[in-house]
Amino acid sequence: LLELFFEKGTLNEDEMRVGIKAGMLNHELFPVFCVSALNDMGTGRLMGFIDNVAPAAADLNPEQTVEGDVLVRKKEAPTVLFVFKTVYQPSLGQISFFKVKSGVVKANDKLVNSRTGDTEILNHLYIMDGKKRESVSKLEVGDIGATLKLKSTETNDTLHVAGKSITIKPIQYPEPRTRKSVSAVNKNEEEKLSDALKKIHNQDPTVVIEFSKELKQLILGCQGELHLATIKWILTNVYGVEANFEPPKIAYRETIQRSSNANYRHKKQSGGAGQFAQVNLKIEPWYEGMPDPEGFNIRGKEEVDLDWGGKLVFYNCIVGGVIDIRYLPSIRKGILEVMESGPLTGSYIRDVRVMVYDGKMHSVDSNDIAFKIAGAHAFREAFLNAKPKLLEPIQELTVKVPEEMVGSVMTDLQSRRSIIQGIDSIDHYQILKCAVPQSELYGYSTNLRSLTQGKATFNSAFSAFKAVPNNIQANLVKN
Repeated sequence: LLELFFEKGTLNEDEMRVGIKAGMLNHELFPVFCVSALNDMGTGRLMGFIDNVAPAAADLNPEQTVEGDVLVRKKEAPTVLFVFKTVYQPSLGQISFFKVKSGVVKANDKLVNSRTGDTEILNHLYIMDGKKRESVSKLEVGDIGATLKLKSTETNDTLHVAGKSITIKPIQYPEPRTRKSVSAVNKNEEEKLSDALKKIHNQDPTVVIEFSKELKQLILGCQGELHLATIKWILTNVYGVEANFEPPKIAYRETIQRSSNANYRHKKQSGGAGQFAQVNLKIEPWYEGMPDPEGFNIRGKEEVDLDWGGKLVFYNCIVGGVIDIRYLPSIRKGILEVMESGPLTGSYIRDVRVMVYDGKMHSVDSNDIAFKIAGAHAFREAFLNAKPKLLEPIQELTVKVPEEMVGSVMTDLQSRRSIIQGIDSIDHYQILKCAVPQSELYGYSTNLRSLTQGKATFNSAFSAFKAVPNNIQANLVKN
């Protein structure tokens, strides 16, 4: 086509049609039409373009499934549907929009959800015309249709005939740029809020909802302030739930910088059998590959991979049976309970090793509960004497910004305690790569848009935990 253009100085409609179609097939060209359905403006031209230029389903390049097979786009092939959109309507409930990727689907067909393994019955098939539904008996490969009230099918799910294993590659949605803690104004409406947010997520998968057990908060992630304002409006006006949106807490970690010894005696007597346990232990910072501690008679070692990252390495160094071996799991359990809520800020503790080397027990009053309590108190005391340190999550931030705006963006990043790790150039843009504390990124999406007139974009991902500066740690512990 380029050769023809340079030869003739122009291209005719047929030649342009071939080029546009090829560009669309290769996902290199995305035509944009300005239309108004309300005023019936441009819709005829759009439909003519779809009919005369846009590729048909049979023209598309072969598509690979998640399993690595090639999807055959023929009516004779096994039926496969891909659900690309979900909508909730008060009178109808859930409406699932799908594209027939291969085969033919008929009303009352039974198809299997590749994600859940559940069988769905498509009781009705519709072609949607705005809010109107036109009932049809079947849909063929390439058709877009809708059905109602599927049990467990969501956006991005694949439905296929039984006996096959077919999964269409899911749509990759952008990561959230803004995060907020969300709670109901009326505490009695927490369940109603949760249900409403789940429906919003099903309709718009770029809205991410997760409950943080660590922070004890419901966290909502979205694409920016406008997106958040839309979610607020939907919650209030569609679902009738008033919600509070606040900055989420930061998931800090606690660890230690030196070794420390402690012992604790737990003694309780209240008529009948009492409680007695004494635990002597030493704690040290742990790192991958460090040798076993010296000066102890090590009888056993257990490495616990913590759910929140890092490890607890627990050594049995008891000599002479001063503590029965059956009580050691209780001591470890007490230590783990303290590690779930550290003494500094209530954050998780990580990367510590513990040597239990001495103690006492009573033949009648000692039991699992007593040693669990003694182990917890001894560990807490040793932790506070081991120069405890807060760790903060660091995000790897990539910012794409026009060349003429790099200065103001870098100044803003430096004010956020960021470390610039590299700068690349693409066309007239600079790509800034830096490490930024997560606590400094709150509101960054809005600020970046303001600094660059909306011309810059960014994405971020968790990188590592790094030590918090002493002055900031002091404020966090104080508060």
